[in-house]
Amino acid sequence: MERLILFIYTFSVFFVYSEAACSTDTGNGYYCRYKGRIILPGRSYERTTGPNCFKCTCSEDGTFLSCCDTSTIITSFPQDKCKVILVGCDEKAVSKFDESKPCPGPISAIKG
Repeated sequence: MERLILFIYTFSVFFVYSEAACSTDTGNGYYCRYKGRIILPGRSYERTTGPNCFKCTCSEDGTFLSCCDTSTIITSFPQDKCKVILVGCDEKAVSKFDESKPCPGPISAIKG
């Protein structure tokens, strides 16, 4: 039973991570569009200020758009000792008592 629970947990984490990291859409053959922004074939658009940083690339023929998250997201940390701050695109776990020091406990994170 423990192995089944471990398998389900592991599968769930990988499924959520894979779904959250990248998305795709179709272009019209002349350009790709992301949230109203036109991206020319073979070109990319990147959001580099957080939160929610990403990079979208339009295929060379303008028929396919791929957008991937480029942020680091903290998924777990000891809340009694640490807090999460945003540094650029990335979340960072730091000491709750001194933000200049890293979190002294175990931390889990995903990179988009």
